[in-house]
Amino acid sequence: MMEEKDFNKSVCIIGSGLSGLTCGMYLARAGFNVSVVEELTSPGGLLSYTRIGREYLELLPHHIRKSDKALISLSKEMGVEDNIVWAATKWSGLASSRSVGYFNGGFSCLISSLMQGITDNGGNILFSTTVAEISTLATADGSSGYRTSCILTNSTRYVLDSKYVIFTGSCRTFINVSHGLPIPMDFRDTVMNITYKAGITALMVLKQQKSVMFYQKAPAGMPFDSIINHSVAFTGRDYGGSVIYLKSQCSITDSIWIDSDASIMDKYFTAFRKLYPSVRKSDIKSWRLTKTRYALSTEYPQVDLTNPCENLYVCSAGLTRYGVTDTPKNHMDPVVALAIKISSDIIARAEAGNESESHSNGGPEVTNLTEYI
Repeated sequence: MMEEKDFNKSVCIIGSGLSGLTCGMYLARAGFNVSVVEELTSPGGLLSYTRIGREYLELLPHHIRKSDKALISLSKEMGVEDNIVWAATKWSGLASSRSVGYFNGGFSCLISSLMQGITDNGGNILFSTTVAEISTLATADGSSGYRTSCILTNSTRYVLDSKYVIFTGSCRTFINVSHGLPIPMDFRDTVMNITYKAGITALMVLKQQKSVMFYQKAPAGMPFDSIINHSVAFTGRDYGGSVIYLKSQCSITDSIWIDSDASIMDKYFTAFRKLYPSVRKSDIKSWRLTKTRYALSTEYPQVDLTNPCENLYVCSAGLTRYGVTDTPKNHMDPVVALAIKISSDIIARAEAGNESESHSNGGPEVTNLTEYI
């Protein structure tokens, strides 16, 4: 049985993507009892990676911009900033080159360092654990606490009681697991009005490089929207070939969304050959298709929805436009900024009764999300 003192600094974080692990790292360093639950078998969320050749590589294309203040600051704090390699890249439609960065070893080095920051400070990360429901829990001091009910892969039920909960998945999924909570109806209505596009991304490893262009917008009529030629910018990586991503955004009502992976890949490759007629199927050394149900939020709330109930937080990419005048081009940076803001808020709440304690170990103080965007 967790003692009251320990319970008051307990937090359940749902999701082991970049935002969940960032929250978990800062809170574990600040002395919180951190439990991260993840329904998949591995961490990363949208930064999930796989082994390609002798390297780790993300299933979805991710790169760093010079303007990504929060992400670069986090990388520095975790000791992996020196792993970032910057490259001048050519983009279709742009006369000048654009600088993009990528980690030696992939984003897995950042994910691994965040995980270590949690476990080294007594936190737990539970994989293959699906959240079924978040419900309220009576606490000794009368304040809000929560019970997170989970289902393991063997159908065993598992519960986590905590003072704080941070949900990091899609806003739609949050509504599904929080139906029993006293959340205001206008919050639910606003969240349900956040619209998402789905995404389909093909990761191909070709025998040879086919273009010097890093980013290319696909012509109209193609089944994919853009081509990201990763290996053009980041040479010397032992992927066993040249890495190319073919990306598309779609609706889940589109026929391509329900097509088989092999059928989608055939359509992608046929279209790719129209751009590069010399390429043959035998040039593909390997490929991997990834479907993302909640790939991109296209409409954003105009109010802050990150704290719908006492001690309950939502750290989702669907909320990161709050306070920002234009749509972020890279969701990683505003999500990291939001994770830092939420972590700082929880630390401040927990220490409000003891002002003599410093919370300098809890990460930077962030009171304005736009500071990092």
